Amino acid sequence: MSGTNTTVNSVKGTSTLVRARFGPGMLLQHEDLDQLNVYTRELSRLMFRSLFGCGVICGLVVTTETKCGKVYVTVGAGLALDGNGDPIYLPKDQTLPIDENCDPNLSGPLWVVLCGNTKCCAPRTAICSSDDDESPSVCTRERDGYEIRIVRERPRCICGCPEPENNAAGRLRDDDCKCVDPELPCYVDHYDGKCGCCSDDSSGSDCNCNCECVLLASLKKIEDPAKSGWTVDHRVRRFVRPVLMRDPQVEKEEQARTTIQAPAPPPQPPPAQTTPPPPSTKPPAPTPPTAGQPVSPALPAPTPKPQEPFAGITATNDVVEKAAATPAAMDAEEGQAKATKPARPRRQQRSGP
Repeated sequence: MSGTNTTVNSVKGTSTLVRARFGPGMLLQHEDLDQLNVYTRELSRLMFRSLFGCGVICGLVVTTETKCGKVYVTVGAGLALDGNGDPIYLPKDQTLPIDENCDPNLSGPLWVVLCGNTKCCAPRTAICSSDDDESPSVCTRERDGYEIRIVRERPRCICGCPEPENNAAGRLRDDDCKCVDPELPCYVDHYDGKCGCCSDDSSGSDCNCNCECVLLASLKKIEDPAKSGWTVDHRVRRFVRPVLMRDPQVEKEEQARTTIQAPAPPPQPPPAQTTPPPPSTKPPAPTPPTAGQPVSPALPAPTPKPQEPFAGITATNDVVEKAAATPAAMDAEEGQAKATKPARPRRQQRSGP
């Protein structure tokens, strides 16, 4: 046996998840069939509370409104998960008054709580009894339900976040994914990889209890006499909406499609050639004298002299006439020039010694 695969120590155990198994000719009882529902429910509970924890998944927004002197609380439709991992589904908006008696001395804070429950439906006789005995019945269906409560004190063991101290503003991270701050007390255990989310009222840590209720919001009465009503604070609820990432395959296809369909850039025009400005003929400005230096009288600017034409060419017409002359005339002019040129005296030769 290879040394890298050698087991140093091990321990074995069993899980709480139990699946039902059937075989040919087996006599089944109701516990056997019921185990099918038990296994799938326990599995979904385990997955939901481990992946997301308890809290509000979507909706369930709390609002207040005053009608005919009564203050009503409306909870919007939505979905939540309790501490066990069971869903609490509110299919439509529900409205209820804060106090049926309209007590003017009712003060806050108040807490809006959503709890899940079940209702037995479709009862059916289980045993064939005699005519004299009353046949017992059992429910054949279970319908999930909900209950909205407005309580004066926050429950000790409930799924929610601690109330902000001194009415401080919540910390929101400014990023693209809109992720929650991992340092908030009700999310620390989740980011640390701990299981469970049933938080205690004071510390925000996990507690061992069946948290079947989810905290939705807190209500505080407006103290200003000119205004009446209640303010809603959702910072006490735990929001567990999962963040979805975009499909990487779709992103690759979009990049390839953009590369193919992108038009070629137009040709760039040649750079414009700028002509330098002509030199300035204006004389430079005189430098102002410094303190203590005598000021010299200003001299008149020199007058530019007119440029004389090049010697041998008096005018443009002479050049044109010379260019248009015939070769014979040019030879005659050269001979006349040689005749009028004075002869150079010859150098006398010296005789012998």
